[in-house]
Amino acid sequence: MNANKNNSLYTFCLLALTSVTLQSIADNTSTTFNDELFFKSVVPIVLSATRLKQPQTESPSTITIIDQRLINASGAKSIPELFRLVPGMHIGYFRGNKPVVGYQGLSGEYPQGVQVLIDGRSVYSPLFGGVDWSNLPLQIEDIEKIEVIRGPNGSSFGSNAFQAVINITTTHAVQLDGVEIKSTVGERGYQRTLLRAGRSFGDLDIRMTVSHLDDNGYEGNDDDLRTASFTSRMDYQINATDTLQLNVGIINSLKETHTPGTLTDPFDPPRNIDESNQSIHAKWEHHIGINEQIITQASYTRHISKDKVSSIFPTLFPQFSTVLTNIDYTNYYDRYDIEFEHQLQPFDDLRVSWGLGSRNDRVMQPYWMGTKQKRDNSIQRLFGNTEWRATKNFIINAGALWENSQLSGSNVSPRLAVNYLITPQHSLRLSASRAYRAPVLAENNFNADITLQSQDVAGLSITQPLLRSTNNIEPEAVNSFEIGYHGLFIDNTLTFDIKLFRNEYSQLINAIDEDINAVVTLFGVPQTTVNLGNEVNTFDNLYKANVNGYEVELNYRPNINTLLHAGYSYHHTHVGQLSNNTIEDIQSSIPKDTFNLLASHTYNQNITASATFYYTGSMEYLTSGNPQGPMRRVDLNLEKQFDLPNKQQLDIQLTLQLALDKNKDFLNEFHLDNRAFIEASYSFN
Repeated sequence: MNANKNNSLYTFCLLALTSVTLQSIADNTSTTFNDELFFKSVVPIVLSATRLKQPQTESPSTITIIDQRLINASGAKSIPELFRLVPGMHIGYFRGNKPVVGYQGLSGEYPQGVQVLIDGRSVYSPLFGGVDWSNLPLQIEDIEKIEVIRGPNGSSFGSNAFQAVINITTTHAVQLDGVEIKSTVGERGYQRTLLRAGRSFGDLDIRMTVSHLDDNGYEGNDDDLRTASFTSRMDYQINATDTLQLNVGIINSLKETHTPGTLTDPFDPPRNIDESNQSIHAKWEHHIGINEQIITQASYTRHISKDKVSSIFPTLFPQFSTVLTNIDYTNYYDRYDIEFEHQLQPFDDLRVSWGLGSRNDRVMQPYWMGTKQKRDNSIQRLFGNTEWRATKNFIINAGALWENSQLSGSNVSPRLAVNYLITPQHSLRLSASRAYRAPVLAENNFNADITLQSQDVAGLSITQPLLRSTNNIEPEAVNSFEIGYHGLFIDNTLTFDIKLFRNEYSQLINAIDEDINAVVTLFGVPQTTVNLGNEVNTFDNLYKANVNGYEVELNYRPNINTLLHAGYSYHHTHVGQLSNNTIEDIQSSIPKDTFNLLASHTYNQNITASATFYYTGSMEYLTSGNPQGPMRRVDLNLEKQFDLPNKQQLDIQLTLQLALDKNKDFLNEFHLDNRAFIEASYSFN
């Protein structure tokens, strides 16, 4: 009966998608669109591949563009949900309050292969790697455009641009000249309130956003989330050649947590984790004529997660019938980052971008590193990218980035790509690159123990090692090869992109299980050792993997009212290893395929309907996940706009997220389920 119910729901959702698409085609045949050549403009410009502005057909990388139209049509309630629209990306939640965004697998709770930039500032975490999306001081309403480079790009952004790069550009402050108030409520205690305000003062434009969120997470689990955030952007036109951008972000969150599936875990009991993140980022652009500019940016970021656990509980060990444990899970880092970049065009057929930068991370992780001492990692980088138009049809992009890390030494990430323009709207590309992922401080310094203090015998304790790192862990490396085609059809309204790729990973870091005895001490003096049956995770460079496959993306925008987006990826994986117990885990961390389909249409009277289907094949996240079956979900979105007098506007939006299966999400206890949201937005100038 459940299967019939799921099949009926599945059929209904596909019919909804088909209905929207057919209605769009019908409208296109009966109306003529003539909006200042809106869709007959030049090929979309991208910025992320080489740091130079390029038509997408001339980019050496495969790029997915998520703009405001696609964001609005998706009905996404959080930024990570947007990446379900990207071929090859998989989205999960390690507990309902901790999003995980990965690309082509090989990732666990902290997907370390995806670099994320906001207006040029890296938000890649030096704690465990990856990005803490739940503590990102950015609201989805403030995003202008996202460029997702689907593949390594170490030649432009260095280590950690290992599998993909997400480059987020926020809206210019001048784009919001007024006030917007938004309120969203949904099932399982979801409540979100947002206030945005912007004002222009001549050459100075300021935008501020304040938000508050409550979300009870997955049903029946201790994973509530409460956040309060403030962000602002200032744009100052100093003179005709100089501009200054200043971004400030502050967010505070309270996360409920508890080991799922247990009543009481003394090492992970029910509690709230208090986290905060503050950042300030300044960018100065100086133009020297039409084809030359200098970009200088500097930023400071501080993050702290306060989490201390103390438990008393009984055991079955003699002289340890009752024990006390104190664990400090606190995590802290601050980062200073400065970068200089020079873009110029020395010849008509040659453009160059070069620069240098320095970053310093200071990290404290008492439990994970076994000390309250702060550790530093200083990184220097020098990069250069050139675009040479060898002939009218051949474009050669060559670049490299040298990076020296206090932790892992020096590496060079090169790239060479050739684009052949069949026409300005159709291009073939061939590229080869090498990129690295430098281990974060924790990976190189894991020294985590659990100490149980006897409550029966004074001074008696037992210490069990849990996490260790081998000496001199090497950076992970990938050699990437790609053949692709990008084409625009029907007066640039239809975009089609396909790529075939091979990624050869080596020196991949993972944990191997080893037996290490616990140590019994009396007033700090070792007495004996005992085997408690626990295995110790020791991190090292353990395996290599080859991932072959292809990705397809299609975008169709025949007019300003209609949008169709689709993406598909296929992966075939072969793993080699130094440890026999890692192959199955690594292979299962890469979903065989992913698929997304979105259709949206705006009808008369400012009514917009959209439907989206998401699919991710079976997978299992590394180290901390459970096997997941295929994930299938359909989102339905209905929006009505009301134009009010005196430049006022009211938007009402209804969103349904429909799980076509009881989709397991990361852990056995977490299941995607149906959710409904209603949102009201009022704005005025």
